[in-house]
Amino acid sequence: MSEIKKFIFPAAVVFLGIAMIIYANLTDQNGAYILGSFAILLAGLVSIVAAFIELSKMLRTVISAGLTVIVLGLAYADYMSIKVPIEFQAEKERRYTHVIQRLKDIRTAELAYKAIYQKYLGNTDSLVNFIKHDSIPSIKAIGEVPDTMTLDQAIKEGIVSRDTNYTNVLDSLFGGKQDDRVHHFHADSFVVVPFTGGKAFKLEAGFVERSGIKVPVFQATDPVPFDHRDPKQVGSMTDPKTNGNWE
Repeated sequence: MSEIKKFIFPAAVVFLGIAMIIYANLTDQNGAYILGSFAILLAGLVSIVAAFIELSKMLRTVISAGLTVIVLGLAYADYMSIKVPIEFQAEKERRYTHVIQRLKDIRTAELAYKAIYQKYLGNTDSLVNFIKHDSIPSIKAIGEVPDTMTLDQAIKEGIVSRDTNYTNVLDSLFGGKQDDRVHHFHADSFVVVPFTGGKAFKLEAGFVERSGIKVPVFQATDPVPFDHRDPKQVGSMTDPKTNGNWE
C-alpha cells in the first residue's frame, strides 16, 4: 500500500497537466498557458521517475517539495494567464462605451454644423465653439396653405409667411434628458478621449469627389486607444459616410 501511495501525487500532477493541455487545445489559450501546462506534465513525469528510483527519504522529500513549489508556481502563472486577459477585456469594454459615446456626440455636432454650413469642421476647438455659441435656425410657416396651392405659392401670394427662429446648438442637440447616455454631455470635454487625462480626439475634415461633385467628409479617431489593435473612429476621410467602425 505504501508503494502505491508514493505514486498518487505524481500521477495527479500528470493528469492535471494532460487535462490542462486538452483544455488549452479546446479553448485556444495563449502561449503562457500552454507552456505552463506542458511544464506541469513534465513535473509529474519527473515525480513518477523519482518514485521508481530508490532514493533516501530526505532526498525524496526535497524533490517532492521542489516539485510542489514548481507545480504551484506554474498553476498560478496559468491562472494569471487567464485572469489578466479577462480583466483587460472587461476594462476595455468599460472604457470603450465612454469613447463611443463621445464619438457619437462628435458626429451629432458635425452633422448639425454641415446642415448649416454645408461642410464639416476639422478642429476640435472650433467644434466646441460651435456647440457653445452658435445657433440652429428653424423655419416655421405662419398661416394655412390652401389645398389648391403649394407652400411657395402661398408665400408668394402673401397668404402664408415664414418665421425663422434660432435655437442655441447646445440646447437643441444636447439639452434634453440624458438618461439613455453613458455619461452626461459636457460641451468643454466631449472632444476629449475618456481616461486619457485630456488627450483630444483626432478630428479631420475635407472633401472627396463623387461623380464630379465635391462631397464633405470628416473623421474623428481615438489617437490613444486602450487596445492598440482596436482603435475606434467615426466617419471617413476617403468615403462620405458617417458611421462608426463599431457599428
